[in-house]
Formats: sequence, structure tokens, C-alpha cells
Amino acid sequence: MRVLPLLLLLLAACKPPAVAQSNTPVRFILDADTANEIDDLYAIAYLFGEKRVDWLGLSSAQWFHHYSGDSTVYQSQVLNEELLALAGRTDLPHPLGADSIMGMPWGGYEARNSPAAQFIIEQARGGGAGAEKLVVMCIGASTNLASAIALAPDIKERIKAYVLGFQYNAEGGFWNKDEFNIRRDLNAANYLLNAEGLELHVMPTSTAIQYQWDRDSTFARLDRSGAVGAHLKRRWETFSDARRWTMWDVAALQALLKPEQATEIEVMTPPENTQRRVWVYTDIDEAAMARDFWQRLQSE
Repeated sequence: MRVLPLLLLLLAACKPPAVAQSNTPVRFILDADTANEIDDLYAIAYLFGEKRVDWLGLSSAQWFHHYSGDSTVYQSQVLNEELLALAGRTDLPHPLGADSIMGMPWGGYEARNSPAAQFIIEQARGGGAGAEKLVVMCIGASTNLASAIALAPDIKERIKAYVLGFQYNAEGGFWNKDEFNIRRDLNAANYLLNAEGLELHVMPTSTAIQYQWDRDSTFARLDRSGAVGAHLKRRWETFSDARRWTMWDVAALQALLKPEQATEIEVMTPPENTQRRVWVYTDIDEAAMARDFWQRLQSE
């Protein structure tokens, strides 16, 4: 955990009400590019025992680049369905996301319709008058969320958006969009930044990178975590021979669910975007996050 300048700590004290402070479970959708890396599945597994959110659905996200072909969203969908089946949660809605980016490679905000986008619209409108905002977390490209808002602008102020992506220099206030998730759909990322009235929270990879796990100790813990643990171990074994892995997606999810484990400040959007204030995580307590994760997984 980093030590932040005094100014950032003072700003962090102004953070908005957290999910964990509500007496009523917050309505929640997770949007995941699950086939892209390892850590999406770990984030999904963490959610199975979560009581502070009303988990409405798990949607699949595309992660197209020139090495991956054009079937990435379908690969993510398969992994989502496999883990839900293993956990006995196929009752949870798991709509398919868009198979390509919002707009065109050179720009544009034309919506990419999909079952996932329509599900977000339906749930955002379904909370009723005076209901808490629907929380939508994108741990991959934000194509489905941005497209849902473009298709139904009336839902913009009914959503609290959480995005994993960008890099952010807190001391200088500098944004960097040259980051994997953002590059997978730069149009969608810019659309969310420009969406006045949308409450937007960002977990930059420059913050999440603190949360790294050692392969051997992780495998030892997974061996004590039942069928889901065995599944997560196989995913790491078959995907990569890396000895350490950054749990980007898990950091984003745990920061939302356990706000005491993260520091969040209000900042201005990048100068090329509509100038408005959004929320950015500048620090995490990665040791507390790891203890919490393993306590959760091994108790289920």
C-alpha cells in the first residue's frame, strides 16, 4: 500500500457513499472479458459468496485485437457458463455481449446492440422510482455499458459505472489511455468519460498493479478450495506459465465491495474529453485484499 500525499488523503475523505455502507444490497451487474486472462474467473468466484450486492447478471465482453480473432466474446461466454455451472449458479442471467467495438476503428459512438446491452437497459429501468442506482462494473472493454447508454440515454443517471482501465498519475493529475482494456474499445471509454450525469469510478491499472499473487502459494490455497479452486488452478495452468500474476479484476471488485481496502479521489476527466468530475482509485491495501479473498474462497 502506497503512502499518498496529504492533499490526496484529504480529497479521499470526500468519497461518495460506498456499497458496503448500504443496508439494502445494491443491484449489481458484472461485465467480464473472461477469456482474455486469468483473473476474471477469480473475480467471478469471489462474488459467489457476496451478500452486499444483489447480483443480477454476468455478461460477456469482447477483447478483440489482431492476435485474438473475432470470436472473443463467445470465448468469454463459454468460460462464464462453465464457472456458473460448476458453482450451481446457471440461474444467474448471463447475456452475451457485443462481438465488436462501439463505432468504428477510427472513432464514432454508434451503439453495438447485444443481449448484454439490452439487459443493462432493462435492469437500469427496473429499479423503480427512488431506487438506488444500478452498479455496472466492466472489467474488460466497456462496449456493452457504453452501448446500453447510447441506446437508452434515459438510463444514464440511473447507473453507477465502475471501469477497470486507464493509467493515472495522481500527483500530476495525468491520464494515460494507452492501456489494454481502454485500447480494446477506446470509443466506449471516451463515451463514458463524456457522459455528463453518469457517475463513473475508475480503477486504473497503475493502481491495481500492486495486487500480485505468487503462483505456488496461490496453487496451495486453491488446493484447499474445493471444485471452484481446482477450476481456477487449471485456468492458470493452461493459460500461462507465469510465476506471478496481477489480479487486476479482483482488485477492482474488492475495492468496490470493501471500500476500506482502497483510496478513491474525485478528479477531472482528461482535457480532450468533456470536462466533468469522476472518481479514481489511487491506492489499494493489497495485503488486506488477499486475506479477504482467501478467507472468502476457502470458507465456501
